[in-house]
Amino acid sequence: MLDPGLETRLSAFDAGDLGPHAAALMDEMRRAVRSGLPLSALLLAATLVDVVANEEAGPAGFVDGVDFAYAGNKAALGWLRGRRNEILHHEGPTDGLMGESVAADWHWRDAGKGISALLDYLEDLEGY
Repeated sequence: MLDPGLETRLSAFDAGDLGPHAAALMDEMRRAVRSGLPLSALLLAATLVDVVANEEAGPAGFVDGVDFAYAGNKAALGWLRGRRNEILHHEGPTDGLMGESVAADWHWRDAGKGISALLDYLEDLEGY
């Protein structure tokens, strides 16, 4: 499960400034968390970063492009993209996807890290 503080933060995030595509994915990510699907939540978090950066009906339509360059923690967002790619594009053994007995714990840890990176990014964009 997600850290309760992060789950509260995710639930409290106002998706009103997101475009309809991003808002639908945010709702889906919240449902994935509630349904106990950490890998799905992680993949949706990574997808949301890209959608928000490109969907003209959301922040991409009114936030200056330079501001996107400074939004969020670049190391955390880079990790999120890399982890997403490890999950979706099998190129070899990947931690948490090899039947380890503690994999579920690792999946939730990774989902929390990814969702936190996404929320930091979105909250930075709200400031512009």
